[in-house]
Amino acid sequence: MGRRQKYASNIMEYVKIRLETINNKSQIAREIKKAFKLEDDIELIRRNISHYALNNGIQARTASIKRLFFDIETSYYIGWFWQPHWKTRIGAHQIIEPKKIICICYKWQDEDTVHHVKWDAKQDDAKLLKKFVKVLGEADEIVGHNIDKFDIKEFRTRCISAGVLMFPKYRTLDTCTKARKYFNFPSNRLDDIGNFLNVGRKIDVDHSLWDKIIQNKCKKSLHKMIKYCEQDVLLTEEVFTALMPYIDHNTNHAVKLGKDKWYCPECASGKVELSHTDTTKMGYIKRHMKCNECKKFFHISNRTYLRYLRETYEG
Repeated sequence: MGRRQKYASNIMEYVKIRLETINNKSQIAREIKKAFKLEDDIELIRRNISHYALNNGIQARTASIKRLFFDIETSYYIGWFWQPHWKTRIGAHQIIEPKKIICICYKWQDEDTVHHVKWDAKQDDAKLLKKFVKVLGEADEIVGHNIDKFDIKEFRTRCISAGVLMFPKYRTLDTCTKARKYFNFPSNRLDDIGNFLNVGRKIDVDHSLWDKIIQNKCKKSLHKMIKYCEQDVLLTEEVFTALMPYIDHNTNHAVKLGKDKWYCPECASGKVELSHTDTTKMGYIKRHMKCNECKKFFHISNRTYLRYLRETYEG
């Protein structure tokens, strides 16, 4: 990670003004990188923005929703087999030690701190499960890469094994699923998408890191694993922020906050405008809107659009 840079006064004035309307430092970082042609990477710019806001006592607008980003790292199965071969079939009865969760890293949107929970010295993940299930319950929306097929299911499997209760379903947004649905990236792996979008990369590690942690109980390697997981969380947030204007939303945060459907479903701002209109094959009119705060595109019904016209005119 590079060192902090002192940017020109006009750049910092731009940062100050943007922080008065949004607290998404990743979005602001991308905006000033593009507008002012900065050479620093997005993560360094984001950290500089946070440092500037802290030192100057700038109170950024508090996020109206609680969006959680997280990632888990698991151990591998340990079992027995007679002959090593790619055709060797290993059944469930041959498992000696099941997979467990080594660590979970997570952060809340618009906050800089990445938190973590880890298994204990005896490689027991029971306390980890109890702690993180409470975190999940606090979130309005949970974001991760491939979390619907892997992370959530792995966590739920460990919970039922340990007798830890959790909700059967959470409001999630899977960036891997969105990438597959809306884009044709060369690869949908998190590292490759981050590289394609120029928002960051994963930390490079190999299989030996898991061996050192699981077999040798190496504390230094466990610390490295947590740092690896933390970077995955940061990269997931960067990828989500980059994808957000181009994908549909899974949660209408405006309605959740008691606002009308014409408000931006992402940031709940009322600074929206009509982008274009189309008609479905069934004859329903759709009004496609654009948010001028977070750049989100979304659509509303014609009836909702009429309310938008009345309320913005009266306002």
